[in-house]
Amino acid sequence: MTEFANLGNFLKQKRVDANLTQRELASALGNMNSQFVSNWERGLCAPPSHCFQKLIDMLKINRDTLVHVMLEDSRVVIEAKVYKKRSKKKSA
Repeated sequence: MTEFANLGNFLKQKRVDANLTQRELASALGNMNSQFVSNWERGLCAPPSHCFQKLIDMLKINRDTLVHVMLEDSRVVIEAKVYKKRSKKKSA
């Protein structure tokens, strides 16, 4: 699982629901390369913070839902690190 998997899936679904291509969304956000959006949707990275307001507006995203999705990704990453370290410590 990638670090931003939940966010990527969420943004992709919102983009599809809005009937936008990756290229159209990237262009509207000021970046002509659809790879910009593809990287988020694959969970490789999160959108830059300066894009959040436009994403919220364009994709009709509820702010609280966006925060929840992002926090869930953080929780998954943190738990993986904590439990991985705990497992190593037990076996040592």
